[in-house]
Amino acid sequence: MHYLTPMPERQELLLVRHGQSTANARGVWQGQMEFPLSKVGRRQASLAGRTLAREPFDALYSSPLARALQTAQIIAREAGFTDYAVPLAGLTERHGGVLEGHTWAEQEERDPEFARRFLSLPEEERWALAGAETDEEVMERFEAAISEIRHRYGQGTRVVVVSHGGAMRAFLRQRFGPGVLPGTCRAANASITRIRWGRNGMGPELLDLASTAHLSGERGPDTTRAD
Repeated sequence: MHYLTPMPERQELLLVRHGQSTANARGVWQGQMEFPLSKVGRRQASLAGRTLAREPFDALYSSPLARALQTAQIIAREAGFTDYAVPLAGLTERHGGVLEGHTWAEQEERDPEFARRFLSLPEEERWALAGAETDEEVMERFEAAISEIRHRYGQGTRVVVVSHGGAMRAFLRQRFGPGVLPGTCRAANASITRIRWGRNGMGPELLDLASTAHLSGERGPDTTRAD
């Protein structure tokens, strides 16, 4: 295959949020529940894969949840990547507690007092109220997964990682500060975020945040909370 972009001199990580799922399309908070890609999501994954076909990458990793793994498999096919997507449990989405499986409108209807209290609290306290994973808990496993991936591949490699809006947001904000994806923003479905480590592991540097330039008619960061 002829690549338009050569291999990087330093280690690069391309974080891709999964394509739209059937739950995303309905505004349902998924967490660790299983939902497949929608028709739109499959198209988004194909477009991401065609874009990544222009760049050589050494490995492809994914959350084991179906919407992420399906996205990774489509990317592999479209990019002409002959190996398979490696699932890593640490890349999975935040467990959402009582939020999982419902739209926010349903939450408000089911338990108005919970909805009121949830919105009145700082973010970390909200997760505790909902029985969800905290950022600290998400980061412990997500960072371990990224560290494992990085140590498998050396300098001058590029690795694609397919994950989820909530988990990626926690990682990016911890690494690059609270100004990244503030409020309720998530990286858009099938967006690509580029991170580069310097020589001897220095960094990382955020090269591109939640780019959707490859998605015709799509927008950038998503302001929904339907992870």
